[in-house]
Amino acid sequence: MNASTEQRQQLEGTLEQILFANDNNGYVVGLLDINEEGRRRRITIVGNLGGIEVGGALRLFGRFENHPKYGEQFRVEEYELLRPAGLAALERYLAAEIKGVGPVFARRIVAHFGDSLTTVLDTAPERLNEVVGLPRRVVRHIATAWQDSSGLRELTVFLRGHGIGGIHAKRIHGAYGRDSLARIRSDPYILARTISGIGFRTADAIAEKLGIPRDSLQRARAALVYLLERMAENGHVFAPFEYLASQFESVLEMDSALARQALDSLEQSGELRSELADDYTAVYLRRLYQAEVTVAERVRMLSAGRAMGENAVERAVRTAAENSGELKLTDEQHRALRAVLKSRTAIITGGPGTGKTTLLRWLLRALDAAGVKPTLAAPTGRAARRLAETCGREAKTIHRLLEYSSETGNFLRSETLPLRSNFLVIDEASMMDIELASSVLRALMPGSSLLLVGDRDQLPSIGPGTVLKDAIDSGIAPVAQLREVHRQAGRSKIVANAHRINRGELPEIDNDPNGDFFFFERNAPEDIVATIKQLVHTRLVGHFGIEDSRDIQILTPMNRGPLGTQFLNRELQHLLNPTGRELRVGDRFFREGDRVIQLRNNYEKAVFNGAIGRVVSVDVARGRVAVSFEEGSAEYDVAELDELGLGYAISIHKSQGSQYPAVVMPIHQTHYLMLRRNLLYTAVTRAERVCVLVGSRSALAQAVRNEDERRRFSRLAERLRQ
Repeated sequence: MNASTEQRQQLEGTLEQILFANDNNGYVVGLLDINEEGRRRRITIVGNLGGIEVGGALRLFGRFENHPKYGEQFRVEEYELLRPAGLAALERYLAAEIKGVGPVFARRIVAHFGDSLTTVLDTAPERLNEVVGLPRRVVRHIATAWQDSSGLRELTVFLRGHGIGGIHAKRIHGAYGRDSLARIRSDPYILARTISGIGFRTADAIAEKLGIPRDSLQRARAALVYLLERMAENGHVFAPFEYLASQFESVLEMDSALARQALDSLEQSGELRSELADDYTAVYLRRLYQAEVTVAERVRMLSAGRAMGENAVERAVRTAAENSGELKLTDEQHRALRAVLKSRTAIITGGPGTGKTTLLRWLLRALDAAGVKPTLAAPTGRAARRLAETCGREAKTIHRLLEYSSETGNFLRSETLPLRSNFLVIDEASMMDIELASSVLRALMPGSSLLLVGDRDQLPSIGPGTVLKDAIDSGIAPVAQLREVHRQAGRSKIVANAHRINRGELPEIDNDPNGDFFFFERNAPEDIVATIKQLVHTRLVGHFGIEDSRDIQILTPMNRGPLGTQFLNRELQHLLNPTGRELRVGDRFFREGDRVIQLRNNYEKAVFNGAIGRVVSVDVARGRVAVSFEEGSAEYDVAELDELGLGYAISIHKSQGSQYPAVVMPIHQTHYLMLRRNLLYTAVTRAERVCVLVGSRSALAQAVRNEDERRRFSRLAERLRQ
């Protein structure tokens, strides 16, 4: 780069557009709109500007440079965030940066107050209620954002000094407002507990710079919560105290005695709970303890209720048989049907092709005959839609059934406003974690019945717990285990090989062109990638009813590595969607037309972990991405884009509850940590029309042999038996 062409200068203007932003180090390339003696001018600015937003007013200090490729640009050395100046800038600020306003309301506000708007915002923000149609909650958002703007600047500078980018500054400021900096100085560990994307290590580094001793009780408390949260992310409801104490010494370099002090302190404050269990002490985050206890209490209460009498059951079964047409049940299914009708709580489990759906359709007819109104639900949108299609009834996701309220931050349906249903059926119940199960059971009326339907041999839920398996193992409810594979389903190699894998046998592979299960042996990772790209781009499209690449889902055991989701998504994005309007965030970028996946629950947007969507528009100027999901749509600003990932290739865990016309799975020794039978079984059973494995025979054999399920820490089965 050429030397500076001018001395240090000062510029003031409005950020018109962000061209590039690295959220890791705060480096930004943007366009600044300035007014020079009545003439507008756009200037390219570059530098560490984490925290700036489109529409924001800036005062910049730096120098002009001539870049050999990009021409003249202003390199920023220091900057200040100013309040927007001028009505046009104010309108842009309101529309782009304050939640719930948007361009329509922004125009109305500016038109209503005109040149007095700044005075109104400074001295009487309640007057915003004069604007027709502007919701009161949006008025509060505007007032808070306006008052807190200076606090955000100070917070951004502080965090930048500790290596935390401006995107996190906005999140922290949104959570704690004008008190953000004071809260962090008094307890930097609050960042790890409450702000997504900031871990214990980052907060710990800030604490050390602030002079908080490494052997302090404050650090020990934060470390204990951090360890438990990490255990929850790995599916555990609790952790043995002995394990936590060992982690203090081996990972955190702290005396294990501090773990006991921290536990005592956190139990007194109500943040943690512990109890004796066999030969160890189980330590829970409070929310997970309450969820586990609630599930156990509610299931026991439902199970104790009076079930349908023998005569009523027989009448209902006869009526269902009269209306079933050619849909017949086997003896195994008949026994299961009667067992379910005779119980307040029951479980139907079985692998693919064993007739769970047929049994469920008979059950619904029998319930109709008995005057019982069933409600159908499933954990994901795809599973709910498939349930509705196969049963010919309305089915909702559990989240929609329970009616999440963004105003309260909770589900509306609970003990105080229970579901209007006396028989709830939950399909794909293996996906339901302990907290979601608790919410469901709290919303059921005491006299209701509950039926869980699922495959116990699939992977457990993404969230903590193993609710379906624990309920089966507890023996509290009758379990209808369907084992007989029906003749029509048995013709499918997908079904047959899924059952072989589940029995610990290698799948049969003949690569019959008329079949639906294929294995292509490739030993080098680069050869596996090349084959996957051929399959997705050309070889599968036009066959097996696959109309285009959107019908094909790549499932892989891991996120990292040469065959992980991250690398495969970059390759597939370049192959399938190489051009178009895009928004870059660090080294990631999203293009219009990209397939994307939601990476965690966002209740306000009503988009949940694992939902697959498509980018329908990218607004580079405002830093926004709009995504269409099967259950609706949502917009994301730059600060929220870490909730999204590319979805061309997803982890097998994220695929639970979903089925795809075609599944392609790499399987290789680089996946050795994850090569387990239930992982392979789950991937194969996600395929509807065709399943293709690409990889090494040794990796396939290892996955089939390894039946280690990585047991999760849960005490639900014991509580149900009590």
